[in-house]
Amino acid sequence: MKERTALRWIRRHGAILLLSGAVAAAGGIGRDWLGRIDLRFAGWVQETRGSRTPPNDVVIVAIDDFSLQQAANADLSDDPLLQSLSQWPWPRRVHQRVLNRLIEAGASTVGFDLLFEAPSSYGPDDDMAFASALKRHHDQVALGVQVLNGRGPVASMALLDLTATLQSSNKPLNRGLLNGSPDEDGVIRQRPGDSAVEIRQQLNSAVPDGLAVTLLKLGNADADLSTRSSNLLDPYGPPGTIATLSIWEILDTRAFTSIKSSGLLSNATVLVGPTAAVFQDLHPAVFSGAQGMPGVELLATELANRLEDRSLHWVPAPESWNFLMAGLVLVAGITASKQERPLPRLNVLLASSAVLVAAEAGLVVWGGLLVPLLGPAASLALTGIVSSADATIRLQWQRRRLRRTLGRYLSPAVAAEIADQPEEADELLGGKTMDVVILMSDIRGFTAFTQTMTEQGRVKELVDRLNAYFSEVVDAVHAEEGTVDKFIGDAALAVFGAPIEKSSSTNALAAARTAIELQRRLDDLNHAWAAEGHSPWKQVVILSYGSVVSGNIGSTSRMDYTVIGDAVNMASRLETIAKQCDQGIVMSAAVAEHLPGDWPLLDLGTFPIRGQGEQRVFALQTDTNKDTHPAIDQ
Repeated sequence: MKERTALRWIRRHGAILLLSGAVAAAGGIGRDWLGRIDLRFAGWVQETRGSRTPPNDVVIVAIDDFSLQQAANADLSDDPLLQSLSQWPWPRRVHQRVLNRLIEAGASTVGFDLLFEAPSSYGPDDDMAFASALKRHHDQVALGVQVLNGRGPVASMALLDLTATLQSSNKPLNRGLLNGSPDEDGVIRQRPGDSAVEIRQQLNSAVPDGLAVTLLKLGNADADLSTRSSNLLDPYGPPGTIATLSIWEILDTRAFTSIKSSGLLSNATVLVGPTAAVFQDLHPAVFSGAQGMPGVELLATELANRLEDRSLHWVPAPESWNFLMAGLVLVAGITASKQERPLPRLNVLLASSAVLVAAEAGLVVWGGLLVPLLGPAASLALTGIVSSADATIRLQWQRRRLRRTLGRYLSPAVAAEIADQPEEADELLGGKTMDVVILMSDIRGFTAFTQTMTEQGRVKELVDRLNAYFSEVVDAVHAEEGTVDKFIGDAALAVFGAPIEKSSSTNALAAARTAIELQRRLDDLNHAWAAEGHSPWKQVVILSYGSVVSGNIGSTSRMDYTVIGDAVNMASRLETIAKQCDQGIVMSAAVAEHLPGDWPLLDLGTFPIRGQGEQRVFALQTDTNKDTHPAIDQ
């Protein structure tokens, strides 16, 4: 017994069990892939959130397209230094002026996102000029260095350190690493400064901190200097969102005077670096778009994030995350199976999936936290799709089975209506009291006719004719959406108003039309039988109205849908009156009351009905009442 119960449970939830196993396997294999999806989703959420205001004490001085254009026309300037900017790299006297003026304007620290790994091409005096400024502002400036990854059969790493020609004293210059580590999809999300620890482990202690960390240390800033690979950049917006000045505005004396008086650089941490496309220092990043995010802006974002003690804290999925998702699928699928309808299953699980997606987005925007909820959200959505598809298939199978079962005694229309709501079939067929019209058709003199045919050895002919007659009865009843209850010998019992409940007038009209149609159909059969040399039949049709109990009645091994009650008894007792009055269609007064007043009814009088008392009885007069065929002997 327990084994059968377990097998039934497995069959019922087989689709969910398979999906749970698939999620466990796919989640284990594609764990890294799911992590990348979460990261991309976080980037989309940040971009959808839009730009936000960065701290005003971080400023970028950009070597931008405008500065390069101005430099190309600098030969017209009265400034000898500016006249030397016709080609890149610029003389280091330019950086000397930039550093001096930034400090003069009130900058607290200055970082150069530029490489100075080789002596100046303009000679030793050029290096010495810049070196003197570096010495003067030693505790306020840091220069960028970079680690290069070698290519070829044997990969190697090399540090592009500062040229010795810039070192003017025994006190070493402050350096900051410029490297940023892109993710597998090429997008830079990690803070560039966090790469320094990993690179230092592969090279040696000569690798300095990231440039942003170095500047914060120089400025003794109360900032986050931790190194965690799970802390990602929390960008402020597209390129240019962080306050940016063109380097030309610092080099040009008149423009610099205006900036100095504005106080924009007062107590600011300044990063000097290229943003022009010609320098190819543009990287895929959140908000970067097609143009790319300048490396100096990524460094400025890290600097601003650390000053604000903020980041996007990423919580990677644990090793067992796939099993947790598989368990979620199992629980959600089994819980949803309690709802038989496919659409509610799908809606509930898709809504739950949407809640998880919204929760992850909300955590990114308001909590600075990236939790791996997309995997569970996708699992719930898949569960909804699979579960609803499974429910649809089961529901369609249940409908077809129910329609086949009901089609034996219900009209196709009624069977289809019940089959379309199988969850209500038990209520419709399980037993209820209903007001219905009963139709009973009976062949007059059939007992004697059967005896004669049996004596003549023509039993097969008798059965064929009876089956032909019953086929016409079924078709006529079904055409008016009635229900054939049963066949009793040569009699047929039909119900109008069960199992689908309708108004009494609708049921009475449908039953009366069926009675007239039965007369017409028998007349056609009699003509066909007469042509074959067979004796015609004569029928009587009885209509009664009343309350009955309808439902599946029988034993555990055999049940039939039927009706029981006074209306059924009334029909059988009206049959005797119909034969006495020689009428083809006879009905109770209750049926007659529900027919339109213009129907041709004949009042047959009042008759005593056993169990019903005195009852008036009516006959329906039709063109087919007149019998054109001789009746079988009574």
